[in-house]
Amino acid sequence: MPLKRGSSKEVIEANIKELIEAGHKPDQAKAIAEKNARQTSDYDSTGQSRYYTVSKLGPKRSLTPEGYLLCLDVPVARTGEMLYGEGEIADDQGEMVKGDQDGIIRVTRGPDDLFRPETIASFEGKSVTLGHPDEFVTPENVKQHEIGTMLNVRRGDGVNDDVMLADLLIKDKTAIKAIQTDGIEEVSNGYEADYEQQQPGRAVQHNIVGNHVALVERGRCGPRCAIGDEIMPSLKKKTWKDRFMAAFKANDAAELEKLASEVKDEEEESEEDKEKREREEKDKKTTDALSQVLDRLKAIDERLDKMESEDDDEDDDDDMDGEPTNDIVLTAEKTEKLDTAGVKLYTGDSAKKIPQLAEIIAPGFKIPTFDAKTTDAQRAATLCQCQRRALAKAYATDAGRAIIDPLLGGQKANFQKLPYALVNAAFHGTAAAMRVRNNDGGHRQIAPTRDAGKTVSIADINRANREFYKH
Repeated sequence: MPLKRGSSKEVIEANIKELIEAGHKPDQAKAIAEKNARQTSDYDSTGQSRYYTVSKLGPKRSLTPEGYLLCLDVPVARTGEMLYGEGEIADDQGEMVKGDQDGIIRVTRGPDDLFRPETIASFEGKSVTLGHPDEFVTPENVKQHEIGTMLNVRRGDGVNDDVMLADLLIKDKTAIKAIQTDGIEEVSNGYEADYEQQQPGRAVQHNIVGNHVALVERGRCGPRCAIGDEIMPSLKKKTWKDRFMAAFKANDAAELEKLASEVKDEEEESEEDKEKREREEKDKKTTDALSQVLDRLKAIDERLDKMESEDDDEDDDDDMDGEPTNDIVLTAEKTEKLDTAGVKLYTGDSAKKIPQLAEIIAPGFKIPTFDAKTTDAQRAATLCQCQRRALAKAYATDAGRAIIDPLLGGQKANFQKLPYALVNAAFHGTAAAMRVRNNDGGHRQIAPTRDAGKTVSIADINRANREFYKH
């Protein structure tokens, strides 16, 4: 019997009812309806396909006419417990969430928080990135970071009812190669959230608002949150049996003779030669894998160099359009990469204070959360980016501009390009100045008190006493 297409709860329940009426047992009806829901999740409520593709690469992957890669039913987030390092997340007051004795924080994310309508809607249509950028994706930098789009975000059903699913449309050539060839298939969300400390090393996550999903080598959610279809069918090596059957059906005598020769060579191969051959094949696979990684890194570097070149051209154009100035610094410096010294600025107690100071500079500011395992250098880059965003938000106000300008030493207020050391100094200086201003504003002004009349000396008091006691 034909079943209704769709994966919503209403469609599944309607199909179960029809299957039971048709004579199926309840358990069988439920299993069939849930399987139908999984198979039709790429259809809309009217039964029409959501996407137009021309080439199917596997059960979950296909190509559009343009060559974009469509990945269906990708688990992008899950409920349960995730591990964070101390210094990665802060509570509503800007206080860093405390870890246990090992500096580990176990964060629990419940279904009511992950699958609330606002959270699911916040991820719909958001950007896919190749690795997490140091900043959230915005209209100003979307061309730099976006390589695809999240579509059809929803809660899974059946065995997948604990994960958030999405369809990813990958448009960038380098990213498609990273998935199909390099095996970069795990995903990690970038988002804002509130954290409630329960005890040292334990916290709960609430109010999740999505910004992007990144393709990463290792996500904090683990391999559960990854793109399916690990390898394209066309890339799978045919077995000897497949080759033999194909040659036999085609009556290809030359291919049959070649296969017979290969079998003979394998039979004559000694144990020592076999071990040597397998070792060489393993070394070749390792070399090929390293070569693929290097190719990917080279492609990313080329993209970054191209973007930096375009930025330089834009800066030059801006300078030529305006009138000559007497400023010492005519162009803003580019953001430096965080070296060892730079990383130290964003570790320990200094890192713990950044969320609190950011709240003073830009009230309501939140540190972004990435569901990817981060190194100290990556965490430092994220905190530095938070400083840049907080300063930019404060600089948009007259009061903030009056405080920040003197701290920049004549540099232009292009916070994305200022050196990290200057950003860190300006950030802490601005926070200190705003704290003083806020505290002074909270004090009640009291009028000075003065003694009325003329100042009286001790001699005057004695003279008055003598006059009094004469009478």
